[in-house]
Amino acid sequence: MNEINPEIIILCCFFTLSMHFFIISEKCFVLSPDWPKDCGLAHFKPNTAERIVSGNEARPHSWPWQVSLQVRPRGSKHYVHVCGGTLIHKNWVLTAAHCFQKGKAEDAGSWRIVLGKHQLKRSETAERIFPVKRIYRHEHFRYPAHSELDYDIALVKAGTDILPSNFIRYACLPRKQTSLKPGHYCWVTGWGDTRGGKENVSLAEALNQARLPIIDYKTCRQKKFWGDRVRDSMICAGFRDTEGTPAACQGDSGGPLLCQLGRDRWEVHGVVSFGPIGCTVENKPSVFTRTAAYIPWIEATRIRDFFLH
Repeated sequence: MNEINPEIIILCCFFTLSMHFFIISEKCFVLSPDWPKDCGLAHFKPNTAERIVSGNEARPHSWPWQVSLQVRPRGSKHYVHVCGGTLIHKNWVLTAAHCFQKGKAEDAGSWRIVLGKHQLKRSETAERIFPVKRIYRHEHFRYPAHSELDYDIALVKAGTDILPSNFIRYACLPRKQTSLKPGHYCWVTGWGDTRGGKENVSLAEALNQARLPIIDYKTCRQKKFWGDRVRDSMICAGFRDTEGTPAACQGDSGGPLLCQLGRDRWEVHGVVSFGPIGCTVENKPSVFTRTAAYIPWIEATRIRDFFLH
């Protein structure tokens, strides 16, 4: 028997008030997750053979689920890249809640989803642009009212279906509560600042990738690392006791931490959340929202959205 999500069961109970059982069953079937079966496989394979320590330019279109989330500032005709994101479904992009804080951030009509990109600031034949229909930030995200970046996760609903091609694919979601072993290597991708300066963020021209080892939770909770700012719903990845090695940086926010676990499919295990000012600081690794901790929220949000049609 297929596993039924508790959120779906709750909705089924709700429908018993006004519907016959067979209609309830049909409704439950409609609401069961339809995550893409062909996720996590790129047409152009990423260059992961080299033992890359420092970040470098990615092979064009080898991370085909990489999204550029762009906003049109007030009074401007032009869009600017604000955050990365990960395409996980024909209608959904996974990103960070803190991407939607300034100006017209809550106005979905100010945003757009750009896929098929390699050179961020140039027009490319492979690129496709999609409107944003709705933005869902996690309900418990309270930054900057609270100083901690808990619940730093968001879903962006596309206004039209995003169909796969050689240049656009979906990343897989990890299974609920999957954990990564310390030392396991994953990849972070984005157009974030490549200089790591504290001021005047300079976005990368081309999509970059970096190979980062997972740091165990207890280590990352030590005072000389991030202390109690790190929760078990987060992942730390990077190099210990060193400065100048790769890390996620401003402009990478919301982008993916991609891992392979015993199979060739790429899963989005993390969402770029925070790091030190300047990006590469000794004992301050990059911190990601742990996707596996939020699978129930992701599925519940999709169900909630279903009733807004």
